Amino acid sequence: MNLNNRHIICFFLCLLFLLPVNVAGQGVTADSIMGRLFSVVANGDEACEFFGDLYVKQRVEVIKNNLALNTFPDMTRFDKGVKDYVTELFYEVCCNRYGVLEMRRKSYNTSFKHGKGEIERFVDFLKVNPYEKRFLLGGVYSPLSPEFSKYYTYRIDSIDTLARTVRVVYEHKFENIRLLERGWLLLDDSCRVKEFFMQGWDEQSRFSALYKMKLYSGCNVVDRVSVDIDYNFLGNKLNIVGEGVYSYDRVSTAEYLPSDTDKYNLGSGADVPWDTARVRNHSAYAVAHRPLSLKEDERLLLGELDTLFDRRVSSSKSWAWEVGDQMISSLSYEWRGGGVKFSPLIDPSHVDYSTSRGLSYKLSMNVRSTFGGVRELRLKPQVGYNFKQKAFYWNVAGTYAYNVSRPARVGVDFGEGNRMYSSVALDRIKSVALDSLDFKNLNLNYFRNFYAEAFHESELVNGLQMLLGVNFHRRVLKGDANKQLGQHDILLQKKYVQFAPHLRLTWQPGTYYYMNGGRKINLGSSHPVVAWDVEQGMSGVLGSNSKYMRSELDVQYHCGVKGGNTLYLRFGAGGYFYTKDVYFVDYSFLKQNNLPVNRSEELGGVFQLLDSEWYNSASKYLRANATLEAPFLVLHRLFPQTKYLQNEYIYYNVLFISQLHPYMEAGYGVATPYVDAGLFVSSQNLKPHRIGCKISFSLFSD
Repeated sequence: MNLNNRHIICFFLCLLFLLPVNVAGQGVTADSIMGRLFSVVANGDEACEFFGDLYVKQRVEVIKNNLALNTFPDMTRFDKGVKDYVTELFYEVCCNRYGVLEMRRKSYNTSFKHGKGEIERFVDFLKVNPYEKRFLLGGVYSPLSPEFSKYYTYRIDSIDTLARTVRVVYEHKFENIRLLERGWLLLDDSCRVKEFFMQGWDEQSRFSALYKMKLYSGCNVVDRVSVDIDYNFLGNKLNIVGEGVYSYDRVSTAEYLPSDTDKYNLGSGADVPWDTARVRNHSAYAVAHRPLSLKEDERLLLGELDTLFDRRVSSSKSWAWEVGDQMISSLSYEWRGGGVKFSPLIDPSHVDYSTSRGLSYKLSMNVRSTFGGVRELRLKPQVGYNFKQKAFYWNVAGTYAYNVSRPARVGVDFGEGNRMYSSVALDRIKSVALDSLDFKNLNLNYFRNFYAEAFHESELVNGLQMLLGVNFHRRVLKGDANKQLGQHDILLQKKYVQFAPHLRLTWQPGTYYYMNGGRKINLGSSHPVVAWDVEQGMSGVLGSNSKYMRSELDVQYHCGVKGGNTLYLRFGAGGYFYTKDVYFVDYSFLKQNNLPVNRSEELGGVFQLLDSEWYNSASKYLRANATLEAPFLVLHRLFPQTKYLQNEYIYYNVLFISQLHPYMEAGYGVATPYVDAGLFVSSQNLKPHRIGCKISFSLFSD
């Protein structure tokens, strides 16, 4: 071979190795690569639908544990002297291109005898799609999201021209529970994610997870997941490691086509061939279906080897210990198509305190069952006690959904409601100057309230729902049967009965949806929700002695703001009309919940410092509420290392009612993994009124 030929061959070999590819070559920067990836994510190019199986193997090593771990609700109960545990789970999984993921457990095989073995914590990592902008129950902001990229820094770690891949390393800009600490992305020349590694922490543990992606039928889906969790809380240390392996029966990138007759119908989702029949012999099922072989010590723990190893619970546990364990653990029983769950008797998340409502505590139970795979029965009994009012409350709510293609259900709700006074007290309240008004000194006659409601709710057209039902109230005077109300010389009856037909129309225009197996799945709308609620009291029916008409209008709007912020707005008005005889002011949209409320209810517009008596003091009202929810608002500017902050809130509420023209309330709150707290100030008729707080525990909330 002559010299010229050698030069030519060397030139082409150099050209082969130095030839730039789409993600690697001259002028490539982390910003340009991530810009292309953000474009892919924003356009939904990686959206797909799939159906298949998921196998999970989890190994738990108990490094150190103490009594504190056993005092927390729903935590793992470890057998005496046993430090290693193995759990296998088999799921059917289905995900459509709209991001709706369903998982149904087919079988499990475990060496745990008590608790959950941190299974739920581990499975949360298997539900992660790297292309989601929020994952891990929506609490972590993804570095792959254009919206949250400003909270991360990116740099190119390496470029492999032969494999035509580039590795991009990312890190958070500051400490926060909603941000991953660090990790890397392995991208191909089309900016598809081939591997995604993340490291982070939550309130009780540090974690790392590696997601390996694979192309199926043109879709880039998760193929395998490896997770490592170091649990470290109050001196308790666990190491939880495991893997998840997906096997897909069907993967599709078929694009949806809007219906010709309904532009909000995004098309039919995949028909889901669920086959989650109840497995009776879990050990035999695991041996026959596991895609990963077990190590010898793992088979030993699961009892698949004949040894002298004994995993029975130590008989040294006393009866008192077992009773205490049940008091701090939720009890759940499952059957095919349903289950029941009892909340723990002792659980800090059931405690709630605010200046106006005082201290409250509640317990609940949830029952659900499906029939024919589409019809569903739900039942939720709940009991609670308010220490400020020294009152015990309870209610039972049940619904039966019988039509899934055009959502329709029937339901009942009955229980012990808010105690209130009658309409004869309204004039007395108006006659007292606001500066000297003290509800305790008015000697108002309060009535206990037993209520029952039966209703039918259905969707008339897309986005428009109608609820039609009847309300029944039996109000009994608390204390003396008859009391004279001063100069009015009106004697209250001991008992008042109210019977009222009830109508509610709820409309959210522009609601997008799709059909999945005949079931209508709503995807929400960018428009506000408008509700009109009307109730007509009728006398003479079932002993009813109250005649009136109540009408309310309520508008709620949730608006997304850049940076993960959300603005919650609410406006409403209502009143009682055509009243006759004695009636009771009991609004649907303006009322005080006598049991602890969750965070979503707080965002819906709750007046934290308003005394409960004002809710029943006027026959008309006008309200406005605004709440800004932001992950990084004030504290991170003042204290950049505020790690455990999930969200900050700014509240502003206005109410025109009775003698309050207006009542105004402003507040600032924070949400952490352990405690939610808020500080509020209020004014009445533009004069300072009160400073108060709201505290609730969230460490063990569902």
